[in-house]
Amino acid sequence: MAYWRMQLHPAEPDVAVQHTVTSLAAGYIGLDFGTDVGDLSQLQKEQLPAGQQDYWDFAHEMRTGDMVLIIAHYFPFALVRVTGAYNYIRSPQPHIGVWFRHFREVKDVRYYADHVTNVRSWDQFTMTDTISPLHDPASKSYQLIEKWLGAA
Repeated sequence: MAYWRMQLHPAEPDVAVQHTVTSLAAGYIGLDFGTDVGDLSQLQKEQLPAGQQDYWDFAHEMRTGDMVLIIAHYFPFALVRVTGAYNYIRSPQPHIGVWFRHFREVKDVRYYADHVTNVRSWDQFTMTDTISPLHDPASKSYQLIEKWLGAA
């Protein structure tokens, strides 16, 4: 099992929480590009736009069972378990909670506000990209996931 962190709203900060809630309630996490690049499972990483090549990992490196820390407005929002393979659709389907073309099914959604109920004690998490695999056990995000899973 690997750990990840991601935002579900990089291009629409004014509705970040709305998209995040809708997506998680529907049982999905996902991402998208400004223009349709096509199915990531059919592309090489180098074919993706500069600055978005790490999106390729969402399709090729993320696995069923991995845990993903969802960040909204620089705060932890939820922790989810990936339960589905990578999927691509040609056009987003907001009416079913999929407002992105690249998505995965998730379950075991745990909300941070239920885990740490005092919002004054929440730490900010700087996000420099949409998705990141977490490899460093000393990182703040990695440690939060470990602590959260240990408390469950």
